[in-house]
Amino acid sequence: MRVMLLGGSNAGVYFGWAAQLQGLMPEHEITNRFLGAVGSLYGLARLIEAERRGEAPPDLVVFEYALNDVILLDAGFTTAALVHDALASVAQHCAERGVPLLFLCLRPRPTGGRRLSAFVRRIDRVYRRIAAAQGMAPCVTPATIFGEERAEDFVDPHHLTAEASVRCAKVVAALISGGAIPVPRASRLHAPIFDYVSASQAEPRGSCRRVEIASTVFSGSFLEIARPGASRWPGRGRLAGLLLRSTDESGVYRISAGGRAFARTAQSSMREIVPNLILLHYSRRRPWANDDLEIAMPGEESALAALPQEKTLLPAAPGAPFAEQTLQIAAVMFWRPSFWRRWLSLLSPRFRWK
Repeated sequence: MRVMLLGGSNAGVYFGWAAQLQGLMPEHEITNRFLGAVGSLYGLARLIEAERRGEAPPDLVVFEYALNDVILLDAGFTTAALVHDALASVAQHCAERGVPLLFLCLRPRPTGGRRLSAFVRRIDRVYRRIAAAQGMAPCVTPATIFGEERAEDFVDPHHLTAEASVRCAKVVAALISGGAIPVPRASRLHAPIFDYVSASQAEPRGSCRRVEIASTVFSGSFLEIARPGASRWPGRGRLAGLLLRSTDESGVYRISAGGRAFARTAQSSMREIVPNLILLHYSRRRPWANDDLEIAMPGEESALAALPQEKTLLPAAPGAPFAEQTLQIAAVMFWRPSFWRRWLSLLSPRFRWK
């Protein structure tokens, strides 16, 4: 069986649940497509990108982004609605291709704090509702794995111990071996919600070039924009995220769409751990684009400084001189949210649409 694992850094550390699962099930071909510090939106992007590469659908997907969704919701970089729509799209993607799907819902280390507990409950409800609405297996939660949540099962606020990771992997392995993971039920209410637009679809202007980049977490074509270059991206909807590579040369860039413009930095303090960091940068402003998204590296520093600045996750100051800064971007994701679509999807477990 070909099993695809999509998860955060708990799936990426050498003692994590993904490595333990591979050790428990050597007879299966297990592919680990982890990326830390991103949420369910990235998991959807990864599925879309793999299909566009011509990869055959896996025989099963284990999806582990609940913990990261909690962190991003707490930090203001995602919303419950965005998580809902991303999960619904993941389930629909798997349903239409006949791929069984399991939600593995880890959580941050319990602290007793009311704020974090509230965000955990909100994300937990979203995952459970999508699983129920689309006829999936029940979500695997800390209660499923440990019986009760304990702070001692964590090495830090966001990562399980090796022993806890083994217990997690054993639960997942038992579900896989027992054939207890069904294909999600396709929803007749689902319409395309997201557009994944790759760098190959962007229109470069000025100082741009296409580069092929290979890494352990993501490989593909990137558009590298130098000053004073720009790029135009087709697509309609709210700008939900940008898949970027952060290097020594990464700097501040401009986003404009729908008559709005603002500045962001591609630098991240996480580069202290991963020098050449690939990360999905969530947009907090989420401007609406109608085939008019422009991502640019202006040549005048004063022009950028005059724009509103959008906050990024764990930002850092650029290290390269302004004129030498670049931006490497692999894709953007547009989101077309709909309150009525979400409301109807919650009714679907009660009313079967035939």
